[in-house]
Amino acid sequence: MEKPLSYIDLPASPVLELASSSASRNGLRLRGLVVALGCGVLLAFSAWLKPSETGVGTHEQLGLPPCEFMVRTGWPCPTCGMTTSFAALAHGRFALAWRAHPFGAILFVACVVLFLAGGYEALTGRDVLRRLRPGVWWAWVLVVGVMVGWVLKLLIGVATGTLPVR
Repeated sequence: MEKPLSYIDLPASPVLELASSSASRNGLRLRGLVVALGCGVLLAFSAWLKPSETGVGTHEQLGLPPCEFMVRTGWPCPTCGMTTSFAALAHGRFALAWRAHPFGAILFVACVVLFLAGGYEALTGRDVLRRLRPGVWWAWVLVVGVMVGWVLKLLIGVATGTLPVR
């Protein structure tokens, strides 16, 4: 005896599959656009700022106060020099970027890669950011990277005689 068809047995509609695929592709395009715009704004600000020759203080051009930790102790805080590092790389000043904050230079390159990948995903709808999805490991990479960069910055400053600032 032939079994009656139910809605479960029916083949998927090509129109529904196309709509689902289109919605998924549009979601990828939107994600890519958000990533590209976020990184693009950061890169544009970096290019707009003039990197400080001292390796710190570039953020003050945005109306922000000087680093209170450095003002009080004469030593840079773990994130001192990040803005300067980004601005220096945006202006092609690799040595200044590394001296300002080594991990800032690495983050700048990551920002450029994310800008390009996000732009590609926004234009094509292809899932290129899948492998870069954040997880707990991103937090560890950021924390360890900032701390290692800070220690390198301190060592460079002591070796060159620029730290502590008095």
